[in-house]
Amino acid sequence: MIEMFDAPNARSFLTDGENENEGEIRPSPLILPLYFHPLAPGQEQMRILLISSPTWVTETIHDLHARGFANTNDWSSKLPGANPGEVVSILTRRRQRP
Repeated sequence: MIEMFDAPNARSFLTDGENENEGEIRPSPLILPLYFHPLAPGQEQMRILLISSPTWVTETIHDLHARGFANTNDWSSKLPGANPGEVVSILTRRRQRP
């Protein structure tokens, strides 16, 4: 299932702090959607990220499906990554805490 998100629901996965060393080159923050759906009591959530070229991400999703790990439709659509030519796809799983 693909879900839509608004920019306020996105979060940077790199530090947003100021550069400690003047002139230091740091990559732009990687912004990924973090869907906010409240967890049911006793539930926990895990996210798995694939970050690479569009071809490799697609191949990995299909490989994991063939191994019975996750349905191909359970992954998010491919989002632009922090580096040129990179995409990100996210798998979110929930379970009852043991």
